[in-house]
Amino acid sequence: MSTQSYSNSNQFYDEVEERLKSADTVSLISDFDGTLVPIADDPDVPSLDLETAETLKLLSGLDSVVLTVMSGRAVEDLHKRIRLRHIIYAGNHGREIFGRDLCYIDPPSVEHRADLERLCEELSSELHDIRGASVEYKGLTASLHFRKVAQNDLHFVASAVHRATERWSPQFTFSRGKMVFDIVPETNWNKGAAAQWINSQIDGTDILTIYLGDDTSDEEAFRLLPDDITIRVGYTWGSRARYQLPDQKAVLDFLRWLAQRVAVPQRRV
Repeated sequence: MSTQSYSNSNQFYDEVEERLKSADTVSLISDFDGTLVPIADDPDVPSLDLETAETLKLLSGLDSVVLTVMSGRAVEDLHKRIRLRHIIYAGNHGREIFGRDLCYIDPPSVEHRADLERLCEELSSELHDIRGASVEYKGLTASLHFRKVAQNDLHFVASAVHRATERWSPQFTFSRGKMVFDIVPETNWNKGAAAQWINSQIDGTDILTIYLGDDTSDEEAFRLLPDDITIRVGYTWGSRARYQLPDQKAVLDFLRWLAQRVAVPQRRV
């Protein structure tokens, strides 16, 4: 499916509004970094701004909306940056899911924890002298951040990743995101599988999924949700998403619009 761009056209909003008419529940799933907040040089920095936090709070209080924030971050890290009730937190690319009475941890990923920690120790040692490179062990997955690495050191980082891939393949896969390598156990679980599992736990006969994401890890969700509203944040070629939004401001505008359009009998208190 070719991706359609959204600029000043009403086609995107018209389709969503039409689809809302036949849905009794909206499963709204959003990535965090690069979607709800801008990507920062330091991964410890991002947090929701007031307007986005208030909009998510409004959406999470609607009876016909089930809100999930899904991220490569560990679920504890994700929760401390949002701290909203009535939402689902899906961390480590959906391998751990908590909230709204849901609790799931991907068993094969748990089995790989010790080896993943050893892999991270090896990479950290190998990149010890490369300023700006950092390896983040997150329990079920890991990330190698290189946004702050000098241009002339990037080849060393790439070589280290290549050697690690040879040592640890096929047990782990390395996929490049935005100035990061995501390191994940080779299992059948990803953001798309997590989105499908979350939807299977939702009460409702007509569920419309709206999924927003900005990175390569979100493409599996776009692929596995071909009949839903999938949105790639940031223009790119070759995405499986149905639509694209340019940036976080456009995401916030859309979420505000969605909150106004979703009919609810009452709000939670």
